[in-house]
Amino acid sequence: MAEIDDLEYRILRRTSEVHEAWPIEAAGYPSDEAASLDGMLYRYRNAPHLFFGAFTSSGSIAGYVMSTLSAPPLVTHDSMSTHDPQGTVVCVHSVCVAPEWQRKGLATRLLKLYVESIREYNKEAEVRITRLALLSHKYLLSLYEGAGFTTIGVSSVEHGSEHWYDCALDL
Repeated sequence: MAEIDDLEYRILRRTSEVHEAWPIEAAGYPSDEAASLDGMLYRYRNAPHLFFGAFTSSGSIAGYVMSTLSAPPLVTHDSMSTHDPQGTVVCVHSVCVAPEWQRKGLATRLLKLYVESIREYNKEAEVRITRLALLSHKYLLSLYEGAGFTTIGVSSVEHGSEHWYDCALDL
C-alpha cells in the first residue's frame, strides 16, 4: 500500500467523487451522525471549493474534508444543512478516512493541508474566511488540537447520541 506522502491532495473535481466518498462517510460515522449522499451532494454543489480530498494514484479517494460556509462563529444545527456564500466561517462537517488508510496520519495531514488551502483561497477571495469551526467527540479532540484547532467547550448542538465539543481555528 502507498504511503500518505504518495497521495494527491486536492479539491474534488466531480460529483462522481462525492459518490465515491459517501461509503467512507457511511462507514466512518454512526448512522445518526453520517451525512446522507444527498446532503454531501448539496454541500458539494454549493461549496465545491470546500470539499478537499486525498487520492491514490489509481484515483480512489482515501479521505476527505467536507465543509460549508456560515456566519455564526461556531457550527450550529442550521449550519449543518445550509451554506451561506457570504459567510466567513468554514464549518467542517466531516473529516473522514477510508478504513484501510486509518491510523497512518492521513486525517491530520488532510486537516493541515485543508487549512493551507483555505489560506491560499483567502488571497483572492472576495469574502475572506476568518475561522474554521467544527464539532468533535471527546476522544477525537487531540486529533483536531494536533492540527491547530482549539477546543472551546461543550457544544449546544445535539446531533446523534453523544456530546459534542466546539473547536475552532482562527485565521
